[in-house]
Amino acid sequence: MKFGSFVFITLFIIPIAFCQKGSLTVKVDKDTVYLDEILKVEFLLDNLTGNFKAPDFIGFRIVSGPNTSSSFSMVNGEVNQKKSYSYVLVPQSIGSQYIDAATVQNDDVLVTTEPLEIFVLSSENLRSDHKSRQRTYIYEPDGAKNQKVKSKRVLKKI
Repeated sequence: MKFGSFVFITLFIIPIAFCQKGSLTVKVDKDTVYLDEILKVEFLLDNLTGNFKAPDFIGFRIVSGPNTSSSFSMVNGEVNQKKSYSYVLVPQSIGSQYIDAATVQNDDVLVTTEPLEIFVLSSENLRSDHKSRQRTYIYEPDGAKNQKVKSKRVLKKI
C-alpha cells in the first residue's frame, strides 16, 4: 500500500506540480503619491519556486516589510503555489522615483520585473478629491524573451 502511494505521487502528482506555468506580478496601489503618503508594493509569485530578490527601494523609506504570505492548493490534480512579499514605503523626495527590478531565479530561468516609476508630489498641493491609480504588472518566463507585461489601471478614490 505504501509503495503504491509512493508510485502514484511520483508519477502523477509531482509532474503536475512542475508543469504549471509561473508568473511574477507586481502590484502598486498608487502611481502618484504625495511626499507624506504611504505606498504599498506587493510582489506575487504564482507557481514560481525559486529565490526571490527584492529590489533596492532607493528614494523610499521602508515602513513595513517584507511581509510574506504563502498558500498551496491542490484541486482535481492541479497544484497551485502562491507566495507574496509586500512592503509599505514612504517617499523621501519630490519628483520621479523608481522602484528597481525584482528577480526570481526559478530553476534555470530568471524572471525579472521592469523598474516602476512613481511620481511624488509636494504635500503643499494636497487635494482631498485627487484620484490614484492601482497598477498591476505580470511577468512570465517565456523562452528567450522571459517578460510579458500586462498592465491594468483601476481608479480609486481616497
